[in-house]
Amino acid sequence: MTKEQFSVFRHDAVHALIRLNKACDEQFFISKWRHWNYELESCSLAFSEDGIPRVFACIQVVGSTSKKSGTWLWGWANQHLPAQSTEAMKKVRDFGEAEGLTELTNASTADDEHLGWAMTAIAAKVLGGKGAYRCPADNGFLYLVYMDVNFAPDRLESAKGRKRIECGAHGGAFATYVCEHLASDPEQEWFSRDPNEDNRWPDSWCSLCDRSFQEEGEWNEKNEKKIKIQLLCHHCYENHRARQRHPTT
Repeated sequence: MTKEQFSVFRHDAVHALIRLNKACDEQFFISKWRHWNYELESCSLAFSEDGIPRVFACIQVVGSTSKKSGTWLWGWANQHLPAQSTEAMKKVRDFGEAEGLTELTNASTADDEHLGWAMTAIAAKVLGGKGAYRCPADNGFLYLVYMDVNFAPDRLESAKGRKRIECGAHGGAFATYVCEHLASDPEQEWFSRDPNEDNRWPDSWCSLCDRSFQEEGEWNEKNEKKIKIQLLCHHCYENHRARQRHPTT
């Protein structure tokens, strides 16, 4: 591959990754989840909300950047990483060797503000990745590629006793309840008890309905008459709640 051909290849890979990440955000609401945590030993990245995992990604470490040294280091060359977390990067290096691309075969190279994403985009293209994520590290960033990504599996034991319903979009699911305003416009602040392992989908309402709640200090016959409750399956609930607007602090 010539220098000119590699430039085109890199450009195409970057735009392909932008499309992949956009698709992941639309399907799994990656940018909406407030917390993330990776475990390199198990090659996993979890996105969570209120302490509950919402999305899991199977990952490989593409590489890292260092602010101190101003360099990019490929994951396969980083001896501090678990071997299983960089195993797939050998395929990227092999591709570089076959194409005569020192950018993919040199362990490290001088970094710039775009290099980490560009190398990650190339890795995603070579490996058939589903998207990528950049995690802040002590001295730079760690770049991860999704080999697979899915919503966290339902823990049926945490929904014990909850009514089952049939959703036109998701099939069999658990019943959840929100006010009509959240059902029609989920991109606003949500009010509810804190979700937990025993109740992952607490009844929720908007700021307008919360005024009625605050007047009584609880939900009772008096203020419940002022709101209209809408039934959602738990998948729809999670998709809606992922779009909520959090108050600025």
